[in-house]
Amino acid sequence: MANNKVGLDYFELDCQMEEKVRLIQAEFGLKGFAVVVKLYQKIYGEFGYYCEWSEDSLLLFMSENGVPSDSKKLIQEIVSACIRRNIFSEKLFNKFGILTSYGVQKRYMNATSRREKVSMKKEYLLLEYGKINRNVDITEDSVNIMGEDVNIISQSRVEESRVE
Repeated sequence: MANNKVGLDYFELDCQMEEKVRLIQAEFGLKGFAVVVKLYQKIYGEFGYYCEWSEDSLLLFMSENGVPSDSKKLIQEIVSACIRRNIFSEKLFNKFGILTSYGVQKRYMNATSRREKVSMKKEYLLLEYGKINRNVDITEDSVNIMGEDVNIISQSRVEESRVE
């Protein structure tokens, strides 16, 4: 029976955080650090290498983590600072509304290296192809690749000749 698990049950967290994360903590205090770690939990726990981030995601994130509604602006500022400091990819956030990074994807590759199959969206990849495990199935969104004649079914009529 194949294991179709997508996210992770646990993830690696360095004892000495990188400077970018320490700067978030310096700017926002322990709340900033906590939000970064909770975002990592969301990323690794859901799709494993990214999470969707929208107004609705923000509200659910706050609700699930016991953040009062008057702290909404603070969470938005912390996420913006994470993007500004390249903890999360600005390009992929602006294009797809997701939070991910090279480091997140690299750790996901390490954590899933023994799985039979892992699916990742090509559009979301930040890793070079040489750093992607062999067990990864890269999927593509194939929106609008068929052109104008999508619904035209070609038929051919075969004339039958009768031999008398």
